[in-house]
Amino acid sequence: SEAPSEAPSEAPSEASSEAPSDAPSDVPTLPPAATPIPSSAPSASPTMDIRTQVLDATLSFSGISDPSTFSFSDMDALGTPQQSALKFLLADDSILLDENTPLILACQRYSLMTMFFSLNGEEWEGTPTWATSTDECTWEGITCTETLVDATTLGTLDASSSGRLRQRQLHDETTMERIVTKIKLPDKNLAGSIPNEIMAFEHVTDLHLFKNGLTGRLPESIYNLANLQRLYLDDNDLRGFISDDIGKLENLEDVTLYGNQFSGSLPKGLSKLKKLNRFWASSMFFTGSLPTEMGDMESLKNLFIENNQLVSQIPSEMGQLENLRDLRIFGNILTGDIPATFSNLVNLETFYMDSCQLRGGLTDDVVRNWVKLADFQAFGNNFAGRIPDAFGELENLKVINLAENLLFGEIPQNLGASGNLQSLVVRNNRLTGPIPQGLAASTGILNINLSENDPDNDGSSGLDGEIPEFFGTFSSLRWLKLHGNRLQGEIPASLSDLSSLGECVFCTSPPHYIYG
Repeated sequence: SEAPSEAPSEAPSEASSEAPSDAPSDVPTLPPAATPIPSSAPSASPTMDIRTQVLDATLSFSGISDPSTFSFSDMDALGTPQQSALKFLLADDSILLDENTPLILACQRYSLMTMFFSLNGEEWEGTPTWATSTDECTWEGITCTETLVDATTLGTLDASSSGRLRQRQLHDETTMERIVTKIKLPDKNLAGSIPNEIMAFEHVTDLHLFKNGLTGRLPESIYNLANLQRLYLDDNDLRGFISDDIGKLENLEDVTLYGNQFSGSLPKGLSKLKKLNRFWASSMFFTGSLPTEMGDMESLKNLFIENNQLVSQIPSEMGQLENLRDLRIFGNILTGDIPATFSNLVNLETFYMDSCQLRGGLTDDVVRNWVKLADFQAFGNNFAGRIPDAFGELENLKVINLAENLLFGEIPQNLGASGNLQSLVVRNNRLTGPIPQGLAASTGILNINLSENDPDNDGSSGLDGEIPEFFGTFSSLRWLKLHGNRLQGEIPASLSDLSSLGECVFCTSPPHYIYG
């Protein structure tokens, strides 16, 4: 929202306009009044009609538009969205604007029209009431709420003898007015750059502009929307940096930025967003490190920053995010180990950190505390060591994918014993030992891929023993891949009765396939 500009100081009062009396006065003559300070925007002339004076006062004292973008003297002088908005309000609009109109309402209507002309409004889809002489609170995508706001009107402004509007006097008056609090225009064919006039909507809580054709950089003024709670800008073509000033949006709860061209570092200002529940900035061009300050985002539940160009170790401070439920950082270059502080993430349900070049090992002390974990995917890293037994203790675990690492030793025999496991993928490691018996309890399992654990094909690693008979009880099983191991014995005949089985691969030379 627009940070309210400071009210200018009161201009000096003028000398009396009464004609001097014939006789000299006993009172000393007053010095001439100081010249009024002109506003930043063009000032109203004595010939301006009331609507023009209201809009002139609005732009003068709000400061939302660059004075070079509009002109009151020639409506056709400039081809800017600001000029088009003024032209509409002065020539085509019949909504009442007079000396009793709160300037904040005039500013609201002008700013919506500037937004309309900035973002290709004539081509928007499903918005027939915009740019018509109807209450802007009835326009598609606009929600207004009775709000206590500044009551300044043209009538509360003084005019000098020259007719110029003088500096605004200080007023404490407020009024209840219908003020824009939500702008929801997703998938409406918006195109162009978000105008600076977005700052006028200081009471907006929801700004939904996703799935459009927005381009350019975010205006700095967007970081003044202090009441903003939900900011949805995904699936556009926005670019540039996200400023550290995002930390000024202290009421933000949900931000979606993915599907744009944003770049630069993740802003450290995120640490000031104490109410933020979700930050979604996937598949863009963010670079640099994960800010240690992210550990201060105490309300964060969902962090999606996958498929960027981050090069970083995982800050131990991220272990302070005790409310975190869904963490997705895959597709970046994250070196080092998973910090021991991640044992504090007791509410974690989804963990996607695959294809990141992480190394080290996973420890029981960390995994054991993830009691709510349902989906764990860390394939395509350089994890070494054993699969922690603690994974078998997680009652809610449904998916585990540790493929393409450097893991060795046996798969925990209790894995799947909870009965909830749906997918187990540990292919392309150096695991040994038997297929875990705990899987027998997970009768609803869909996917088992234990293949290629003897990558050198020399018998130095690979699962051994027999294919369990209980595989034939997995009526929902779709994929079963066991090749590239040292398994022996007969293939259970019951597997041929599994109607849902799409592909089954058992042996190594040559592989033996069964297709459902």
